[in-house]
Amino acid sequence: SKQMVKCASIISKKRHENAIDLEKCITEYLSSLGMENTIFKIKLNENKSAINDMGIDECQFYIASNIGEELKPLTKVISGGEVSRIMLAIKMAFQENDMVSTLIFDEIDVGISGIVAEKVGNLINELSQSHQILCITHLSQIATKGKYHYKIYKSLINNRSCVNIKKLNSNERLEEIAALISGSEITETGYKQAQSL
Repeated sequence: SKQMVKCASIISKKRHENAIDLEKCITEYLSSLGMENTIFKIKLNENKSAINDMGIDECQFYIASNIGEELKPLTKVISGGEVSRIMLAIKMAFQENDMVSTLIFDEIDVGISGIVAEKVGNLINELSQSHQILCITHLSQIATKGKYHYKIYKSLINNRSCVNIKKLNSNERLEEIAALISGSEITETGYKQAQSL
């Protein structure tokens, strides 16, 4: 009906206005996560003939993560680490209105280290105030932000490889973080750094 199209057009106008603010917010989070040259765009296409309970807009997120790269749909981004950081930025932007209670970040640390890793860890920690976070990481700056730690390891049982998971106690947690810092042979410096983190 005309009334539905009129209401949907009003909503569409507000979406277009808010999309600019959302793009800016997500871009700022991406920049803080070590993706300074990333361009994030929200494309809204009105389709009055396909009106439904969500209105007349079709929404798609576009991204160019490197200088000179053309914008492409977010669904075409291949790098796992990039996808995780993009999702973290989006979740931070939507934090107060997000209906999803549990988030999984799989190897969000790919291609980052140092200060960026610490920023990622801090944002995940901030997001954990409103969401349950499961994070797979190999970086101490991110791992130390967790409240609970689990070690995933393989063992051989009856000539078969089995994957195991073990919840770590305080001492085991410290040992694992020290191993992330030092490598296979834990040094005193690595152990002290794990304690300070």
